[in-house]
Amino acid sequence: MNKKFSTLLRFTLIFLFGIFLNLYSQQVVELKSKYNSFGKFWVATFEGGLTIPFSDFQTPAIGYMARGGIEYYFPSTKLFTFGLRLNGYYGELNGESNTGRVSGDGSLKRIIKKFNTPFVMIEPSFVLAAGRGLVIPYLSFGFNYFFNFIPLETNNYSLYTNSKRDPFTTFSGEFGIRYFVHNNFSYNFAVKYFKGSIDELDGYVSRKNDSFITVSTGISIHLFRKERIR
Repeated sequence: MNKKFSTLLRFTLIFLFGIFLNLYSQQVVELKSKYNSFGKFWVATFEGGLTIPFSDFQTPAIGYMARGGIEYYFPSTKLFTFGLRLNGYYGELNGESNTGRVSGDGSLKRIIKKFNTPFVMIEPSFVLAAGRGLVIPYLSFGFNYFFNFIPLETNNYSLYTNSKRDPFTTFSGEFGIRYFVHNNFSYNFAVKYFKGSIDELDGYVSRKNDSFITVSTGISIHLFRKERIR
C-alpha cells in the first residue's frame, strides 16, 4: 500500500474515532422539525478516501484523495432540499500494466509499467439532499476543474517535457449518505464518478479517455445552527 496513503488513512481514522468518542457521551438530539434536516444549513466538510482509475493501464491501483469544502442548503418544508457546494481536492491516481505502455512524449517517451498522477482541482456542484431525520442520503452533480495534474512514472520521473499539463474541465456525479451523530456534526460516506474528458491522466494516449472513481468518508460541521429556521 502507498506509504503516503497509509499515513493519511491512519490519521483520518484516529481523527474520526476521537470525534466519535467525544460526541458519544453527549445526547444525540433527534431533529424534530417540519423542515428538511439540512434546510438553511451552512456546512463545512472534510473528507479523505481512495481513488480508483479506469485508464489504459489494465490493473487499477488504489490511490488516495482528500477534499474539503463549504456548502449551503436552502430552507425547505419538503422531504428534499437543494444545496450549493464548493470543494477543493488533492489526490493521486495509480495504475499498472503487466506488458507496459509507451507513455510520455519527445525524449521522455518510454515503456512504463506503473504510473502515478498527482492532481489538484476545484469543484462547484449542486446537491439534492433528502430526509427530516438523522440519516440523509444525497445526490450531487459537479463541474470539475483540474488546474494541476502531472503524469509520472512511479519513481516520480516525469513523462512529459513540460511536466505540468494543460488544465481541463469535466463533470462528475456523486451518491452519499450523512448521519447526524449530533446536531452540530455528521459522518459522511460517498462514492463519486469522474467522467473522462481527456486521455492524458495516465501518460498514455489512446482512443479512450481516462476516468476514475473516489470512495470517501469524513465529517461535516454544521455552522450557525442556532440561526436555522425551525
